[in-house]
Amino acid sequence: MQASLNNPRTAALAAALAAFAATSFGSLDAPGYAHAFAPKPAAVVVAGGASKNKSPPPIASPAVLSPLFSSSTASSVETRSAPGDMTPIEEVGPDDEGEVENDKFDWFRCWHPLTPVEYLDPAKPHKFTLLGVDLVVWNDGHTASPVENGVGTFRSVKDRPKGAVKLPGIWRAFEDKCPHRKVPLSEGRVEDDGTLLCSYHAWRFDGEGEVVSVPQALEETDELTKIKANPKSKCGAFPAKVVGGLLWVWGDNGPDAVLESELTDVPMMKLPHEEDETIDPKDVITTPWNNRHLPYGHDYFIENVVDPAHVPASHHNIVGSRYTGTTPLRITTERPVTSRGFAIRTSKTATSTFVAPGHVKLHSEVNDQGATQTLELYSSPSVPGFCNHMGRQVIVKSKDRTVPQMLKTFTLPIPVWVLHLLGNTFLNQDALFLHEQERTMDRDGLYSTVGGNGDDVEGANGGADRYNPNVLPISADKGVIMFREWMRTKAGGKIPYRGNRSMPPVSKDDVFDIYNSHTKDCKYCNDALRRLKKVRKASFIAAAVVGVLRPGKLGVVGSTVLAGALGGVGLVANKVVKLLHKMEFSHAEND
Repeated sequence: MQASLNNPRTAALAAALAAFAATSFGSLDAPGYAHAFAPKPAAVVVAGGASKNKSPPPIASPAVLSPLFSSSTASSVETRSAPGDMTPIEEVGPDDEGEVENDKFDWFRCWHPLTPVEYLDPAKPHKFTLLGVDLVVWNDGHTASPVENGVGTFRSVKDRPKGAVKLPGIWRAFEDKCPHRKVPLSEGRVEDDGTLLCSYHAWRFDGEGEVVSVPQALEETDELTKIKANPKSKCGAFPAKVVGGLLWVWGDNGPDAVLESELTDVPMMKLPHEEDETIDPKDVITTPWNNRHLPYGHDYFIENVVDPAHVPASHHNIVGSRYTGTTPLRITTERPVTSRGFAIRTSKTATSTFVAPGHVKLHSEVNDQGATQTLELYSSPSVPGFCNHMGRQVIVKSKDRTVPQMLKTFTLPIPVWVLHLLGNTFLNQDALFLHEQERTMDRDGLYSTVGGNGDDVEGANGGADRYNPNVLPISADKGVIMFREWMRTKAGGKIPYRGNRSMPPVSKDDVFDIYNSHTKDCKYCNDALRRLKKVRKASFIAAAVVGVLRPGKLGVVGSTVLAGALGGVGLVANKVVKLLHKMEFSHAEND
Protein backbone atom coordinates (compact mmCIF):
# COMPACT_ATOMS: atom_id res chain seq x y z
CA MET A 1 0.00 0.00 0.00
CA GLN A 2 1.44 3.34 -1.04
CA ALA A 3 1.61 6.34 1.25
CA SER A 4 -0.23 9.47 0.13
CA LEU A 5 -0.37 13.08 1.27
CA ASN A 6 -3.33 14.15 -0.86
CA ASN A 7 -5.62 15.05 2.04
CA PRO A 8 -4.77 18.54 3.35
CA ARG A 9 -6.33 17.59 6.66
CA THR A 10 -3.57 15.13 7.41
CA ALA A 11 -0.92 16.17 9.89
CA ALA A 12 1.85 15.94 7.33
CA LEU A 13 0.25 18.27 4.86
CA ALA A 14 -0.80 20.63 7.62
CA ALA A 15 2.82 20.92 8.61
CA ALA A 16 4.11 21.16 5.04
CA LEU A 17 4.19 24.95 5.15
CA ALA A 18 6.83 24.84 7.85
CA ALA A 19 8.80 22.26 5.93
CA PHE A 20 8.51 24.26 2.75
CA ALA A 21 9.82 27.35 4.46
CA ALA A 22 12.79 25.66 6.04
CA THR A 23 13.76 23.44 3.16
CA SER A 24 13.40 23.26 -0.54
CA PHE A 25 11.70 26.50 -1.50
CA GLY A 26 11.45 28.47 1.70
CA SER A 27 8.54 30.84 2.12
CA LEU A 28 6.87 32.82 -0.57
CA ASP A 29 4.72 34.54 2.04
CA ALA A 30 6.94 37.53 1.53
CA PRO A 31 6.88 38.57 -2.10
CA GLY A 32 9.15 37.44 -4.75
CA TYR A 33 12.24 35.91 -6.17
CA ALA A 34 15.90 37.14 -6.70
CA HIS A 35 19.69 36.64 -6.86
CA ALA A 36 23.11 38.23 -6.30
CA PHE A 37 25.62 38.24 -9.12
CA ALA A 38 28.80 38.82 -7.14
CA PRO A 39 30.41 35.37 -6.80
CA LYS A 40 31.62 34.39 -3.37
CA PRO A 41 35.39 33.91 -3.17
CA ALA A 42 36.14 30.26 -2.84
CA ALA A 43 36.99 29.89 0.82
CA VAL A 44 38.67 26.55 0.58
CA VAL A 45 37.55 24.25 3.33
CA VAL A 46 38.24 21.07 1.46
CA ALA A 47 40.21 20.55 -1.72
CA GLY A 48 40.69 17.62 -4.02
CA GLY A 49 43.13 16.75 -6.73
CA ALA A 50 42.79 15.87 -10.38
CA SER A 51 44.18 12.90 -12.23
CA LYS A 52 47.17 13.33 -14.45
CA ASN A 53 45.58 11.19 -17.11
CA LYS A 54 44.76 12.68 -20.47
CA SER A 55 41.67 14.87 -20.25
CA PRO A 56 38.51 13.14 -21.48
CA PRO A 57 36.33 14.95 -24.01
CA PRO A 58 34.93 18.08 -22.30
CA ILE A 59 32.68 16.29 -19.82
CA ALA A 60 0.84 30.66 3.03
CA SER A 61 -2.12 32.26 2.56
CA PRO A 62 -3.43 34.19 -0.47
CA ALA A 63 -3.57 37.40 1.56
CA VAL A 64 0.08 37.13 2.52
CA LEU A 65 1.13 36.03 -0.94
CA SER A 66 -0.63 38.85 -2.77
CA PRO A 67 2.39 41.22 -2.73
CA LEU A 68 4.37 38.59 -4.65
CA PHE A 69 2.09 39.06 -7.62
CA SER A 70 1.64 42.84 -7.43
CA SER A 71 2.78 45.07 -10.25
CA SER A 72 6.19 46.64 -10.00
CA THR A 73 6.59 50.37 -10.19
CA ALA A 74 10.34 50.33 -9.65
CA SER A 75 12.43 51.90 -12.36
CA SER A 76 14.06 49.21 -14.47
CA VAL A 77 14.94 48.32 -18.02
CA GLU A 78 12.06 46.33 -19.43
CA THR A 79 12.03 44.12 -22.51
CA ARG A 80 8.52 42.77 -22.63
CA SER A 81 7.30 40.07 -24.97
CA ALA A 82 3.79 39.96 -26.28
CA PRO A 83 1.79 36.83 -25.43
CA GLY A 84 2.83 33.99 -27.68
CA ASP A 85 6.00 35.76 -28.81
CA MET A 86 9.47 34.68 -27.78
CA THR A 87 11.51 37.19 -29.69
CA PRO A 88 15.10 36.94 -28.39
CA ILE A 89 15.67 39.29 -25.47
CA GLU A 90 17.63 42.39 -26.32
CA GLU A 91 21.29 42.00 -25.47
CA VAL A 92 23.37 44.65 -23.78
CA GLY A 93 27.01 44.50 -24.84
CA PRO A 94 28.94 45.59 -21.72
CA ASP A 95 28.86 43.41 -18.65
CA ASP A 96 29.40 44.46 -15.02
CA GLU A 97 32.88 45.67 -15.55
CA GLY A 98 32.10 47.49 -18.78
CA GLU A 99 33.82 44.90 -20.97
CA VAL A 100 32.17 43.49 -24.05
CA GLU A 101 31.14 39.93 -23.38
CA ASN A 102 32.04 37.63 -26.25
CA ASP A 103 32.70 34.45 -24.31
CA LYS A 104 30.38 31.50 -23.96
CA PHE A 105 29.61 29.53 -20.86
CA ASP A 106 31.63 26.31 -20.49
CA TRP A 107 29.82 23.58 -18.57
CA PHE A 108 33.04 21.72 -17.80
CA ARG A 109 35.21 24.60 -16.60
CA CYS A 110 33.15 25.74 -13.67
CA TRP A 111 32.14 24.62 -10.18
CA HIS A 112 28.96 22.60 -9.73
CA PRO A 113 27.17 22.11 -6.39
CA LEU A 114 26.57 18.46 -5.55
CA THR A 115 25.23 18.01 -2.01
CA PRO A 116 25.31 19.36 1.57
CA VAL A 117 28.16 17.48 3.26
CA GLU A 118 26.46 17.68 6.67
CA TYR A 119 24.01 14.99 5.59
CA LEU A 120 26.62 12.56 4.26
CA ASP A 121 27.98 9.75 6.40
CA PRO A 122 31.77 10.33 6.29
CA ALA A 123 32.38 6.67 7.11
CA LYS A 124 30.87 5.49 3.82
CA PRO A 125 31.31 6.21 0.09
CA HIS A 126 28.39 7.85 -1.72
CA LYS A 127 27.39 7.73 -5.37
CA PHE A 128 26.46 10.90 -7.28
CA THR A 129 26.34 11.83 -10.96
CA LEU A 130 27.47 15.07 -12.60
CA LEU A 131 27.09 15.81 -16.32
CA GLY A 132 26.56 12.13 -16.98
CA VAL A 133 29.67 11.03 -15.09
CA ASP A 134 29.19 8.72 -12.11
CA LEU A 135 31.18 9.93 -9.10
CA VAL A 136 32.07 8.41 -5.76
CA VAL A 137 32.16 10.99 -2.97
CA TRP A 138 34.03 10.05 0.20
CA ASN A 139 35.93 11.51 3.16
CA ASP A 140 39.59 10.57 3.69
CA GLY A 141 39.70 11.25 7.44
CA HIS A 142 41.23 8.55 9.63
CA THR A 143 39.25 6.64 12.24
CA ALA A 144 41.44 6.43 15.30
CA SER A 145 41.45 6.36 19.09
CA PRO A 146 43.18 9.00 21.24
CA VAL A 147 46.14 6.71 21.86
CA GLU A 148 46.73 6.36 18.13
CA ASN A 149 47.38 10.10 17.75
CA GLY A 150 44.91 10.48 14.90
CA VAL A 151 46.40 7.75 12.70
CA GLY A 152 44.15 4.80 11.96
CA THR A 153 45.21 1.50 10.43
CA PHE A 154 43.76 -0.90 7.88
CA ARG A 155 41.58 -3.19 9.99
CA SER A 156 38.11 -4.55 10.55
CA VAL A 157 35.60 -2.47 12.47
CA LYS A 158 35.45 -5.10 15.19
CA ASP A 159 39.18 -4.69 15.71
CA ARG A 160 39.03 -0.96 16.41
CA PRO A 161 40.33 0.15 19.80
CA LYS A 162 37.87 1.69 22.22
CA GLY A 163 37.24 5.37 21.72
CA ALA A 164 38.05 5.33 18.01
CA VAL A 165 36.21 8.09 16.12
CA LYS A 166 36.11 9.34 12.55
CA LEU A 167 38.37 12.38 12.34
CA PRO A 168 37.84 15.36 10.04
CA GLY A 169 39.22 14.72 6.60
CA ILE A 170 38.89 16.02 3.07
CA TRP A 171 35.86 15.26 0.93
CA ARG A 172 36.99 13.70 -2.34
CA ALA A 173 35.27 13.09 -5.68
CA PHE A 174 36.53 10.33 -8.00
CA GLU A 175 35.12 8.76 -11.10
CA ASP A 176 33.09 5.84 -9.82
CA LYS A 177 35.29 3.27 -11.54
CA CYS A 178 38.10 1.24 -10.04
CA PRO A 179 41.14 1.46 -12.37
CA HIS A 180 41.57 -2.31 -12.08
CA ARG A 181 38.36 -3.69 -13.64
CA LYS A 182 36.05 -0.63 -13.73
CA VAL A 183 33.69 -1.81 -10.97
CA PRO A 184 32.00 0.94 -8.89
CA LEU A 185 34.09 2.32 -6.05
CA SER A 186 30.87 3.56 -4.44
CA GLU A 187 30.21 -0.09 -3.52
CA GLY A 188 33.49 -0.11 -1.62
CA ARG A 189 34.48 1.00 1.88
CA VAL A 190 36.21 3.89 3.61
CA GLU A 191 38.90 2.28 5.77
CA ASP A 192 40.25 3.45 9.12
CA ASP A 193 43.57 4.49 7.56
CA GLY A 194 41.76 7.06 5.38
CA THR A 195 41.85 5.04 2.16
CA LEU A 196 39.07 4.06 -0.21
CA LEU A 197 38.85 0.31 -0.70
CA CYS A 198 37.43 -1.35 -3.78
CA SER A 199 35.46 -4.27 -2.37
CA TYR A 200 35.99 -6.44 -5.45
CA HIS A 201 39.71 -7.17 -5.03
CA ALA A 202 40.59 -4.95 -2.01
CA TRP A 203 42.72 -2.47 -3.92
CA ARG A 204 43.06 0.70 -1.86
CA PHE A 205 43.49 4.35 -2.93
CA ASP A 206 44.51 7.49 -1.08
CA GLY A 207 42.81 10.88 -1.28
CA GLU A 208 44.77 11.88 -4.38
CA GLY A 209 43.57 8.81 -6.26
CA GLU A 210 46.90 6.99 -6.06
CA VAL A 211 46.83 3.24 -5.52
CA VAL A 212 48.52 2.37 -2.21
CA SER A 213 47.79 -1.34 -1.88
CA VAL A 214 47.24 -4.27 -4.25
CA PRO A 215 47.06 -7.45 -2.14
CA GLN A 216 47.55 -9.75 -5.13
CA ALA A 217 50.77 -8.05 -6.34
CA LEU A 218 53.84 -10.30 -6.37
CA GLU A 219 56.59 -9.15 -4.04
CA GLU A 220 59.42 -10.95 -5.83
CA THR A 221 58.82 -8.96 -9.02
CA ASP A 222 58.06 -5.72 -7.23
CA GLU A 223 54.73 -5.72 -9.05
CA LEU A 224 53.15 -3.06 -6.80
CA THR A 225 55.81 -0.52 -7.77
CA LYS A 226 55.15 -1.22 -11.44
CA ILE A 227 51.40 -0.85 -10.92
CA LYS A 228 51.87 2.49 -9.16
CA ALA A 229 54.05 3.74 -12.02
CA ASN A 230 51.35 2.97 -14.56
CA PRO A 231 49.17 6.08 -15.17
CA LYS A 232 46.17 3.79 -15.62
CA SER A 233 46.34 2.88 -11.92
CA LYS A 234 45.17 6.33 -10.81
CA CYS A 235 41.55 7.09 -10.01
CA GLY A 236 39.97 9.88 -12.03
CA ALA A 237 40.01 12.52 -9.28
CA PHE A 238 38.00 15.72 -9.74
CA PRO A 239 38.84 18.97 -7.90
CA ALA A 240 36.39 19.28 -5.02
CA LYS A 241 35.94 21.67 -2.12
CA VAL A 242 33.39 22.49 0.56
CA VAL A 243 32.09 26.06 0.52
CA GLY A 244 29.09 27.20 2.52
CA GLY A 245 28.34 23.65 3.63
CA LEU A 246 27.97 22.39 0.05
CA LEU A 247 30.33 20.07 -1.78
CA TRP A 248 31.38 21.71 -5.05
CA VAL A 249 32.94 19.63 -7.83
CA TRP A 250 34.79 20.94 -10.88
CA GLY A 251 33.26 19.81 -14.17
CA ASP A 252 36.47 18.36 -15.62
CA ASN A 253 39.37 16.25 -14.35
CA GLY A 254 41.95 16.82 -17.07
CA PRO A 255 45.57 17.86 -16.51
CA ASP A 256 44.70 21.56 -16.16
CA ALA A 257 41.67 21.04 -13.92
CA VAL A 258 43.40 21.80 -10.60
CA LEU A 259 44.90 25.08 -11.80
CA GLU A 260 41.76 26.22 -13.58
CA SER A 261 39.56 25.37 -10.61
CA GLU A 262 41.76 27.28 -8.17
CA LEU A 263 41.57 30.36 -10.39
CA THR A 264 37.77 30.23 -10.54
CA ASP A 265 35.43 31.46 -7.82
CA VAL A 266 32.76 29.16 -6.47
CA PRO A 267 29.37 30.77 -7.27
CA MET A 268 28.12 30.48 -3.70
CA MET A 269 25.73 33.17 -2.55
CA LYS A 270 27.13 35.58 -0.01
CA LEU A 271 25.13 35.79 3.19
CA PRO A 272 23.58 39.20 3.96
CA HIS A 273 26.19 40.17 6.58
CA GLU A 274 28.98 39.22 4.15
CA GLU A 275 27.64 41.71 1.61
CA ASP A 276 26.57 44.41 4.07
CA GLU A 277 28.81 45.04 7.09
CA THR A 278 26.03 46.97 8.84
CA ILE A 279 24.11 43.72 9.29
CA ASP A 280 24.97 41.84 12.47
CA PRO A 281 25.60 38.12 11.79
CA LYS A 282 23.43 37.39 14.83
CA ASP A 283 20.47 38.88 12.97
CA VAL A 284 20.85 36.43 10.09
CA ILE A 285 19.01 33.09 10.29
CA THR A 286 19.77 30.22 7.93
CA THR A 287 17.50 27.19 7.84
CA PRO A 288 18.78 23.63 7.26
CA TRP A 289 19.59 22.61 3.71
CA ASN A 290 17.16 20.53 1.76
CA ASN A 291 18.46 18.30 -1.03
CA ARG A 292 17.12 15.74 -3.45
CA HIS A 293 17.93 14.03 -6.73
CA LEU A 294 14.96 15.45 -8.64
CA PRO A 295 13.26 13.53 -11.49
CA TYR A 296 13.68 16.27 -14.09
CA GLY A 297 16.59 18.02 -15.75
CA HIS A 298 18.72 20.86 -14.46
CA ASP A 299 17.36 23.32 -17.01
CA TYR A 300 13.76 22.51 -16.09
CA PHE A 301 14.57 23.12 -12.44
CA ILE A 302 15.92 26.58 -13.26
CA GLU A 303 12.97 27.31 -15.55
CA ASN A 304 10.60 26.42 -12.73
CA VAL A 305 12.17 28.54 -9.99
CA VAL A 306 12.38 31.71 -12.09
CA ASP A 307 8.64 31.39 -12.78
CA PRO A 308 6.65 33.03 -9.95
CA ALA A 309 3.34 32.63 -11.76
CA HIS A 310 3.09 28.90 -11.06
CA VAL A 311 3.36 29.17 -7.27
CA PRO A 312 -0.23 29.71 -6.07
CA ALA A 313 -1.61 27.25 -8.64
CA SER A 314 0.92 24.41 -8.42
CA HIS A 315 1.41 24.78 -4.65
CA HIS A 316 -2.25 25.18 -3.77
CA ASN A 317 -2.99 24.61 -0.05
CA ILE A 318 0.69 24.92 0.82
CA VAL A 319 1.59 28.33 -0.58
CA GLY A 320 -1.42 30.32 -1.69
CA SER A 321 -4.57 29.29 -3.51
CA ARG A 322 -5.29 28.47 -7.11
CA TYR A 323 -8.65 30.18 -6.70
CA THR A 324 -7.62 33.49 -5.14
CA GLY A 325 -3.83 33.73 -5.53
CA THR A 326 -3.42 33.64 -9.30
CA THR A 327 -3.31 37.28 -10.37
CA PRO A 328 -1.75 39.33 -13.20
CA LEU A 329 2.01 39.80 -13.00
CA ARG A 330 4.14 42.62 -14.35
CA ILE A 331 7.72 41.36 -14.49
CA THR A 332 10.59 43.60 -15.57
CA THR A 333 14.24 43.07 -16.44
CA GLU A 334 16.70 43.96 -13.68
CA ARG A 335 19.72 42.66 -15.54
CA PRO A 336 19.87 41.44 -19.15
CA VAL A 337 21.14 38.06 -20.27
CA THR A 338 24.91 37.56 -20.25
CA SER A 339 26.97 34.38 -19.96
CA ARG A 340 26.88 34.93 -16.20
CA GLY A 341 23.09 34.95 -15.95
CA PHE A 342 20.31 37.53 -15.62
CA ALA A 343 17.88 39.05 -13.11
CA ILE A 344 14.21 40.03 -13.09
CA ARG A 345 11.96 42.03 -10.77
CA THR A 346 8.69 40.35 -9.83
CA SER A 347 7.26 43.09 -7.61
CA LYS A 348 8.24 46.35 -5.93
CA THR A 349 10.07 44.45 -3.21
CA ALA A 350 11.08 41.19 -4.88
CA THR A 351 13.69 40.11 -7.40
CA SER A 352 14.90 36.84 -8.91
CA THR A 353 18.43 36.32 -10.16
CA PHE A 354 20.03 33.42 -12.02
CA VAL A 355 23.79 32.93 -11.80
CA ALA A 356 25.27 30.35 -14.17
CA PRO A 357 25.31 27.48 -14.11
CA GLY A 358 22.90 26.56 -11.33
CA HIS A 359 22.24 29.19 -8.66
CA VAL A 360 19.00 31.13 -8.23
CA LYS A 361 18.44 33.63 -5.46
CA LEU A 362 14.85 34.61 -4.70
CA HIS A 363 14.94 37.74 -2.56
CA SER A 364 12.18 39.84 -1.00
CA GLU A 365 11.90 42.69 1.46
CA VAL A 366 9.51 41.71 4.23
CA ASN A 367 8.91 45.10 5.86
CA ASP A 368 10.30 48.63 5.99
CA GLN A 369 12.37 47.77 9.07
CA GLY A 370 15.09 45.93 7.19
CA ALA A 371 13.72 42.39 7.43
CA THR A 372 14.34 40.29 4.32
CA GLN A 373 13.73 36.76 3.18
CA THR A 374 15.93 34.98 0.63
CA LEU A 375 15.55 31.57 -0.89
CA GLU A 376 19.00 30.25 -1.82
CA LEU A 377 18.65 27.54 -4.48
CA TYR A 378 21.20 25.40 -6.32
CA SER A 379 21.10 22.71 -8.95
CA SER A 380 23.55 20.74 -11.06
CA PRO A 381 23.03 18.46 -14.09
CA SER A 382 23.05 14.80 -13.10
CA VAL A 383 21.98 12.64 -16.05
CA PRO A 384 19.37 13.37 -18.72
CA GLY A 385 16.04 13.82 -16.96
CA PHE A 386 17.48 14.32 -13.46
CA CYS A 387 19.31 16.97 -11.42
CA ASN A 388 20.95 17.44 -8.02
CA HIS A 389 18.98 20.01 -6.00
CA MET A 390 19.93 21.92 -2.83
CA GLY A 391 18.16 24.82 -1.15
CA ARG A 392 17.72 26.74 2.07
CA GLN A 393 16.15 29.92 3.37
CA VAL A 394 18.02 32.98 4.71
CA ILE A 395 16.16 35.45 6.94
CA VAL A 396 17.34 38.84 8.19
CA LYS A 397 15.61 40.16 11.31
CA SER A 398 14.07 43.60 11.54
CA LYS A 399 16.14 46.51 12.87
CA ASP A 400 14.67 45.94 16.33
CA ARG A 401 16.21 42.42 16.12
CA THR A 402 12.85 40.65 16.03
CA VAL A 403 11.62 38.12 13.51
CA PRO A 404 8.51 39.36 11.68
CA GLN A 405 5.40 37.46 12.69
CA MET A 406 4.90 36.05 9.21
CA LEU A 407 8.36 34.41 9.34
CA LYS A 408 8.31 32.98 12.85
CA THR A 409 6.88 29.69 11.69
CA PHE A 410 9.96 29.13 9.61
CA THR A 411 12.32 29.43 12.56
CA LEU A 412 10.70 26.74 14.72
CA PRO A 413 13.05 24.00 16.00
CA ILE A 414 11.75 21.21 13.76
CA PRO A 415 13.94 18.07 13.38
CA VAL A 416 15.88 18.05 10.13
CA TRP A 417 14.44 14.73 8.98
CA VAL A 418 10.91 16.06 9.45
CA LEU A 419 11.75 19.16 7.41
CA HIS A 420 13.18 16.97 4.65
CA LEU A 421 10.18 14.66 4.67
CA LEU A 422 7.60 17.42 4.53
CA GLY A 423 9.59 19.48 2.05
CA ASN A 424 9.19 16.65 -0.43
CA THR A 425 5.45 17.33 -0.51
CA PHE A 426 6.19 20.74 -1.96
CA LEU A 427 8.73 19.37 -4.45
CA ASN A 428 6.37 16.63 -5.65
CA GLN A 429 3.73 19.18 -6.60
CA ASP A 430 6.06 20.58 -9.28
CA ALA A 431 7.74 17.27 -10.11
CA LEU A 432 4.52 15.88 -11.53
CA PHE A 433 4.55 18.58 -14.21
CA LEU A 434 8.25 19.04 -14.93
CA HIS A 435 9.04 15.32 -15.16
CA GLU A 436 6.48 14.70 -17.89
CA GLN A 437 6.94 18.09 -19.60
CA GLU A 438 10.63 17.44 -20.27
CA ARG A 439 10.17 13.86 -21.42
CA THR A 440 7.19 14.63 -23.64
CA MET A 441 8.91 17.53 -25.41
CA ASP A 442 11.96 15.35 -26.02
CA ARG A 443 9.93 12.33 -27.17
CA ASP A 444 7.79 14.37 -29.56
CA GLY A 445 10.82 16.09 -31.10
CA LEU A 446 9.74 19.53 -29.89
CA TYR A 447 12.68 20.58 -27.75
CA SER A 448 15.62 18.96 -25.99
CA THR A 449 18.69 20.18 -24.14
CA VAL A 450 20.30 16.74 -23.98
CA GLY A 451 23.48 16.76 -26.04
CA GLY A 452 27.23 17.07 -26.06
CA ASN A 453 29.88 19.54 -27.11
CA GLY A 454 29.80 20.01 -30.86
CA ASP A 455 26.33 18.51 -31.23
CA ASP A 456 24.04 20.10 -33.78
CA VAL A 457 21.58 22.13 -31.70
CA GLU A 458 18.99 21.52 -34.42
CA GLY A 459 19.36 17.76 -34.05
CA ALA A 460 16.78 15.04 -34.26
CA ASN A 461 15.28 15.79 -30.88
CA GLY A 462 14.91 19.51 -31.47
CA GLY A 463 17.48 22.16 -30.71
CA ALA A 464 17.83 25.34 -28.70
CA ASP A 465 15.82 27.40 -31.19
CA ARG A 466 12.93 24.99 -31.10
CA TYR A 467 11.60 26.06 -27.71
CA ASN A 468 10.09 29.28 -29.07
CA PRO A 469 7.56 27.92 -31.55
CA ASN A 470 6.51 24.95 -29.46
CA VAL A 471 5.24 26.71 -26.35
CA LEU A 472 2.88 29.63 -25.75
CA PRO A 473 4.69 32.08 -23.46
CA ILE A 474 3.04 35.21 -22.09
CA SER A 475 4.45 38.29 -20.36
CA ALA A 476 4.42 36.54 -16.95
CA ASP A 477 6.92 34.00 -18.37
CA LYS A 478 9.73 36.56 -18.66
CA GLY A 479 12.05 34.58 -16.37
CA VAL A 480 11.51 31.42 -18.40
CA ILE A 481 12.06 33.29 -21.68
CA MET A 482 15.30 34.80 -20.40
CA PHE A 483 16.62 31.49 -19.13
CA ARG A 484 15.92 29.73 -22.43
CA GLU A 485 17.62 32.65 -24.16
CA TRP A 486 20.65 32.11 -21.94
CA MET A 487 20.67 28.43 -22.84
CA ARG A 488 20.46 29.26 -26.56
CA THR A 489 22.93 32.12 -26.85
CA LYS A 490 25.40 31.54 -24.01
CA ALA A 491 25.38 27.85 -23.05
CA GLY A 492 25.51 26.11 -26.41
CA GLY A 493 21.83 25.24 -26.46
CA LYS A 494 22.34 21.93 -24.71
CA ILE A 495 23.75 20.38 -21.55
CA PRO A 496 26.72 18.30 -22.75
CA TYR A 497 26.17 15.11 -20.77
CA ARG A 498 28.78 12.40 -21.17
CA GLY A 499 27.81 8.83 -21.72
CA ASN A 500 24.22 7.83 -22.44
CA ARG A 501 22.32 10.90 -23.62
CA SER A 502 18.91 9.29 -24.13
CA MET A 503 15.95 10.71 -22.22
CA PRO A 504 14.38 8.14 -19.86
CA PRO A 505 10.64 7.44 -20.16
CA VAL A 506 7.92 8.94 -18.00
CA SER A 507 7.73 7.12 -14.67
CA LYS A 508 5.56 8.02 -11.69
CA ASP A 509 7.77 5.72 -9.63
CA ASP A 510 10.70 8.06 -10.30
CA VAL A 511 8.60 11.11 -9.38
CA PHE A 512 7.45 9.73 -6.03
CA ASP A 513 10.62 7.83 -5.06
CA ILE A 514 11.93 9.44 -1.88
CA TYR A 515 14.28 6.71 -0.65
CA ASN A 516 16.64 6.61 -3.63
CA SER A 517 16.41 10.34 -4.35
CA HIS A 518 17.13 11.44 -0.78
CA THR A 519 16.71 9.15 2.23
CA LYS A 520 19.52 6.68 1.52
CA ASP A 521 22.18 9.42 1.35
CA CYS A 522 20.91 11.59 4.24
CA LYS A 523 22.22 10.52 7.62
CA TYR A 524 19.36 12.26 9.46
CA CYS A 525 16.64 10.58 7.42
CA ASN A 526 18.46 7.24 7.47
CA ASP A 527 18.75 7.36 11.25
CA ALA A 528 15.08 8.33 11.55
CA LEU A 529 14.12 5.44 9.28
CA ARG A 530 15.99 2.94 11.45
CA ARG A 531 14.45 4.31 14.65
CA LEU A 532 10.95 4.34 13.20
CA LYS A 533 11.26 0.73 12.11
CA LYS A 534 12.22 -0.18 15.68
CA VAL A 535 9.32 1.83 17.08
CA ARG A 536 6.92 0.17 14.65
CA LYS A 537 8.07 -3.32 15.61
CA ALA A 538 8.11 -2.62 19.36
CA SER A 539 4.66 -0.98 19.26
CA PHE A 540 2.99 -3.85 17.45
CA ILE A 541 4.58 -6.42 19.74
CA ALA A 542 3.63 -4.46 22.86
CA ALA A 543 0.07 -4.03 21.59
CA ALA A 544 -0.23 -7.78 21.06
CA VAL A 545 1.18 -8.55 24.51
CA VAL A 546 -1.10 -6.08 26.26
CA GLY A 547 -4.17 -7.18 24.33
CA VAL A 548 -3.67 -10.89 24.78
CA LEU A 549 -1.73 -11.43 27.98
CA ARG A 550 -2.61 -8.53 30.29
CA PRO A 551 -6.43 -8.19 30.47
CA GLY A 552 -6.39 -9.67 33.95
CA LYS A 553 -4.31 -6.85 35.40
CA LEU A 554 -5.55 -3.95 33.32
CA GLY A 555 -9.09 -5.09 32.82
CA VAL A 556 -10.75 -5.59 29.47
CA VAL A 557 -11.28 -1.88 28.89
CA GLY A 558 -7.85 -0.84 30.09
CA SER A 559 -6.00 -3.45 28.09
CA THR A 560 -8.06 -2.66 24.99
CA VAL A 561 -7.36 1.06 25.25
CA LEU A 562 -3.65 0.57 25.86
CA ALA A 563 -3.33 -2.02 23.09
CA GLY A 564 -5.14 0.34 20.74
CA ALA A 565 -2.85 3.23 21.65
CA LEU A 566 0.27 1.13 21.14
CA GLY A 567 -1.09 -0.16 17.86
CA GLY A 568 -1.81 3.43 16.81
CA VAL A 569 1.80 4.40 17.47
CA GLY A 570 2.89 1.50 15.31
CA LEU A 571 0.54 2.54 12.50
CA VAL A 572 1.83 6.12 12.55
CA ALA A 573 5.43 4.89 12.51
CA ASN A 574 4.54 2.57 9.63
CA LYS A 575 3.04 5.46 7.65
CA VAL A 576 6.12 7.63 8.12
CA VAL A 577 8.39 4.72 7.17
CA LYS A 578 6.46 4.44 3.90
CA LEU A 579 6.73 8.18 3.30
CA LEU A 580 10.51 7.99 3.68
CA HIS A 581 10.41 5.51 0.80
CA LYS A 582 7.64 6.80 -1.43
CA MET A 583 5.37 9.85 -1.30
CA GLU A 584 2.50 10.24 -3.70
CA PHE A 585 0.56 13.37 -4.56
CA SER A 586 -2.45 14.14 -6.73
CA HIS A 587 -3.51 17.65 -7.72
CA ALA A 588 -6.98 16.34 -8.54
CA GLU A 589 -7.41 15.32 -4.91
CA ASN A 590 -5.85 18.48 -3.48
CA ASP A 591 -8.91 20.68 -3.11
